[in-house]
Amino acid sequence: MRCLVINLDRSLDRLAHMTAEFARIGVPFERVRAVDAAEVTRNPNLTAAETACFLSHRKCWQVIVDGADQFGAVFEDDIKFSKDAGRMLARASWVPSDADIVKLETFLSPIRIKPREIPVGGGHSVFRLVGQHLGAAGYLVSKQTAQRLLQQTKRLRTPIDAALFNPNRMTCSRHTIYQLSPALCVQTDLISEHDAFPTMVQAGPIARGWLHNKILGQFSRTYAHFRSRSFFGTKKINVAFQEYRTSIRPKP
Repeated sequence: MRCLVINLDRSLDRLAHMTAEFARIGVPFERVRAVDAAEVTRNPNLTAAETACFLSHRKCWQVIVDGADQFGAVFEDDIKFSKDAGRMLARASWVPSDADIVKLETFLSPIRIKPREIPVGGGHSVFRLVGQHLGAAGYLVSKQTAQRLLQQTKRLRTPIDAALFNPNRMTCSRHTIYQLSPALCVQTDLISEHDAFPTMVQAGPIARGWLHNKILGQFSRTYAHFRSRSFFGTKKINVAFQEYRTSIRPKP
């Protein structure tokens, strides 16, 4: 299973960090040149940085589609791995046969999952992810799903993490998505101010119509409310980060 790391040409410190992280867990990786925000054309739905980030993930999906492996792992360049991440990334045989995407990271926030726990070895389990769990710094995607995502995202309408992990978005709701527990990685800024890298995201609001925002926001809240009260058996869990060298585990 190929491990792909998105990295800007100018972010040599982040590349050095990820080189050390992968060396620590004993797994090779491939660098995918990130699209720079200065290179993108204007998108009315996203900032230049959000557009560049999304296009960078699309580059990774294309690498996976063009490769021989059934699954590929995509990482952003500001994460820390758990000590046992190498064992899980060295093979894909533990991935459920119906999985389209497996989220490998934790965003350290409550999430909703189906209650059925599926052990996958090494003290890890997967749960069907049915609620929003934003962040796209670490995930597995199948070759078939990567191909579908490339087709579904020719027009960029939402940030990459919402497209993948917000069930209100069609690009997410059409796929079978699992959450790995304990998670394998977490972004550095969520665990330590000392280890955090300077943000590469441009600040500034997107100019959208006030009425459009209000209608869309109300619809999203209403949809999410009824979805969370649907017949799916879900439970709310806290994703608690103990220490990145030991484990990153959601707790019931």
